Amino acid sequence: MSVRAFSVPMGSHLARSPIAGWLGSLLVPLVSLLGVPGCNHASDLPASEGPARARIDADTGRGYEIPRLPPEKLRLSGAAEGMDGLLRTVERALAERDSTRLEDLMVTAQEFRDILFPSFPAAHPPINADFETVWLLQASDSRRGLRRLLRDYGGKKVRILAIRFENPHQDFVNFVLDETSRVDLEVDGERRENVKLFGSVFHIGEQYKLLSYPDD
Repeated sequence: MSVRAFSVPMGSHLARSPIAGWLGSLLVPLVSLLGVPGCNHASDLPASEGPARARIDADTGRGYEIPRLPPEKLRLSGAAEGMDGLLRTVERALAERDSTRLEDLMVTAQEFRDILFPSFPAAHPPINADFETVWLLQASDSRRGLRRLLRDYGGKKVRILAIRFENPHQDFVNFVLDETSRVDLEVDGERRENVKLFGSVFHIGEQYKLLSYPDD
């Protein structure tokens, strides 16, 4: 899949226009797992019982309802402030080999369970995926991806020059998803383009976090 020409120069702010129509079985690449940002194993996920819901959510046009959560339920732990803050934090953490800060930037199990997962198609008919299985696959893939990231870039001076997404600005009512990133960067002064440094990005207002560190 080619990367959409969507660039964010350093210091600018992302627009938040929603993208209508999410691919039915796609959740978001967390690992690419069934269409959950970041998962790749749709056939591995057990389905749960549940009646189909025909109601169309007024905010997204999807064939299922996404309840709007109150502000106190939308506070993210360890989030960076804005896209620029997220990228600068990744740069510093890599230079310092700070695996704890990089882990803090990734969605937690509670955030994924309470905010993200209920908004994804895989949580609804006809898929009805099981949260625990999805999270297990997503988290294990991201741990491997984080080890790869530190192996390849840890201790190096990384400067992210631009970021692009395959599917930016996806409105999921309680958060916005920018799916599947590629970056142009400099590593110890050497320019590299179209690099998969991390996976998808989601944000709630100016709270920015990562969905995953892909293991590929």
